[in-house]
Amino acid sequence: MSTKPQLNSGRFDLIPIEHTPDGNGHLIEMMQNAQIQRFLNGSPLSDSEALVGLERFHRYDDDDLGYWLIYDTGQNCVGMCLLKHLPSRDKTNLIETGYWIKPAFWGQRIAAEVTCRLLKYAFLDLALEKVIAVVDPENIASSKSLQRAGLIRRGHIHAYGAELPLYVINKAEFNNTHREYASANR
Repeated sequence: MSTKPQLNSGRFDLIPIEHTPDGNGHLIEMMQNAQIQRFLNGSPLSDSEALVGLERFHRYDDDDLGYWLIYDTGQNCVGMCLLKHLPSRDKTNLIETGYWIKPAFWGQRIAAEVTCRLLKYAFLDLALEKVIAVVDPENIASSKSLQRAGLIRRGHIHAYGAELPLYVINKAEFNNTHREYASANR
């Protein structure tokens, strides 16, 4: 069982995923949503693919890094966010952030807000020096969300079987860009 903390971004609670019917149901729903999976897998996952994906979620979830479900004040699950090791062919040991937001909640700047909260956790609680993100080059909305959160595009990296735009932020940049957020109550 994960010991990651529950986090709050202001508008949203970030709850560590658990291997429960409710948590698994939200993850499977997002894995089988064509709009969410468009830039990730190209199409929604089948039932069997979603079950394999679900096992991967739980296998790579650890004490400090992993996945959180995002809930609004009405207790609606609006998506998922993550901090995890970037899978790449190069042995980089980079930590990536990312998110899936359910389409009913798009356009509310949720991705940027929860990314900022995960960055605060990464830099203040985990003492990481750098966090990265990758995005499908055609996913303009996600690129803008990463930039709103303070990540800067810095070239490309081979990950997830493709050359992808690389977004990076280090601890000093985060503290400079998000002074109020970096020093606010945890």
